[in-house]
Amino acid sequence: MKIKYKPAEELVILEMVEYSLQKIAETGALIQNSGHAIILNWANGLVFHHSPLPFNSKELLKERKEGRIYWASVIYASMPEYKEKLSVGPRDIPVVETPNPLLKTAASWIREKMEKPSSS
Repeated sequence: MKIKYKPAEELVILEMVEYSLQKIAETGALIQNSGHAIILNWANGLVFHHSPLPFNSKELLKERKEGRIYWASVIYASMPEYKEKLSVGPRDIPVVETPNPLLKTAASWIREKMEKPSSS
C-alpha cells in the first residue's frame, strides 16, 4: 500500500470580514441557535471561523489535486490571548487553539492584512 501526504500549496479566500470579538461571539451564538455546531479557531492572536468550498465539482477537485483550496468566507476578530470559550448569555462558543499548520499560516496572513489594510 502506498500512502501519500499532499498538503495544500495555496489557499484562496473569496471573502473576509473583520468582526469585533463580541460580534464574532454573537454570530457563533446565532449559528448555535439555528441548530448548527460551531467551533472557532484561534492562532497567532486571531479567532476565526472559515467556510471551505466543498470538492463537489470536477473543477474544484482538480484544483485540490493541483494543491489549491478555496474558502468561501472567513470571519475573524483580534483576540491577543487564547481563551477556551467565548460566552454570549447562556451560550458558550468553544475556541480551539489550532495545531493545523494551514490554519496557523492563514491566521498570520490575515493578521498582517489587519495591520496593513491598504495592501492586497
